[in-house]
Amino acid sequence: MWFDFAHGKEKIKYMFNNELSLDNSELESFLFYDISKINICFNTKSIPKKTPDKWRDIEFNGLSITLTLVGVNKLNLRGERVGFICSPVIKRIGNEIMISIDNGEKYHLSCTAEIIVIDSIEPYLDQRWK
Repeated sequence: MWFDFAHGKEKIKYMFNNELSLDNSELESFLFYDISKINICFNTKSIPKKTPDKWRDIEFNGLSITLTLVGVNKLNLRGERVGFICSPVIKRIGNEIMISIDNGEKYHLSCTAEIIVIDSIEPYLDQRWK
C-alpha cells in the first residue's frame, strides 16, 4: 500500500484497519515551502469501512488527507491548476520516496524526497458530493 513507506502509517492501521486508498482522489492543493518541504492535500470519497469512534457524530462524505514530503531532492511540475481527480503513485526507490501525480497532458507533478509523513486525515463534508 502507498502508506507502507510513510511516517505515521500506524494511524491508518489503528483508525482504518489498514484500509485507506488515494485512488480517484481530488488533488486539492500543494505547497512548497521551508526550502525542501511539500504539503499535498487530497480529498477522497473512498471512506474505509472502519472509522474512528470520535467521528460517529460528525456528518461527512469524504476524507481530507494531507501528506508532507520532507527533504525534497527533485521536483518536476507542469500544469495549470489543481482540483482534478487522480490516483497518485507513491513508492520507494532506493533510499528515497517518490510520488507521481498525473492528469493526462494537463498536469504532472513528480517528487523524490527523503521521507513522507501522514500529517492529517480528517472527515470532510463536500456539498458537491451530497
